[in-house]
Amino acid sequence: MRAILIALSIAYPLLVYVGHGSVPPAVYIVAAVALFALRHVLTPDGPLGLALPIMLATAGGLIILALIDQKFAALAYPSMVSFAFAAAFAVSLRHPPSLIERLARLRQPHLPEEAIRYCAGLTLVWAVWLSVNGLVAAALAASARMDLWLIWTSLLNYLVSAALFGGEWLLRRARRLSA
Repeated sequence: MRAILIALSIAYPLLVYVGHGSVPPAVYIVAAVALFALRHVLTPDGPLGLALPIMLATAGGLIILALIDQKFAALAYPSMVSFAFAAAFAVSLRHPPSLIERLARLRQPHLPEEAIRYCAGLTLVWAVWLSVNGLVAAALAASARMDLWLIWTSLLNYLVSAALFGGEWLLRRARRLSA
């Protein structure tokens, strides 16, 4: 079921793009809120600690956007997901251990202080990246350039995320940190 949720979340931009003009925006908004609800049901603490308050705020934000502009709200789901993850990463910096440290401790329960600082720094990098990603997706949604919005939300943001993940992995190997 989680795999279906991930697939639907990833496919959402393509589905919106294909149905744009023929499917009412409200259908996508309901689907997006349902995806948030399903995400909470399947993982009550959420992926990477995405807790209920963040999930509710994100779904609520989407509903408020829908009351203001349904077309924009239908395009806002990828932005809202990115902002939710950014919030989870940022909140973990305020209430340690950071999300990256939590993940690192799954493999190595006793981390040296240097690794803990590295994890906090990396958590900050992800929080910033996810915020920027959300802003870019929101700006493209507001521009109504469906082609650019689709390319960003269904391809480019994943490529940048993969490059960030892979680059960090290479850097960590080079630095020989076991975080």
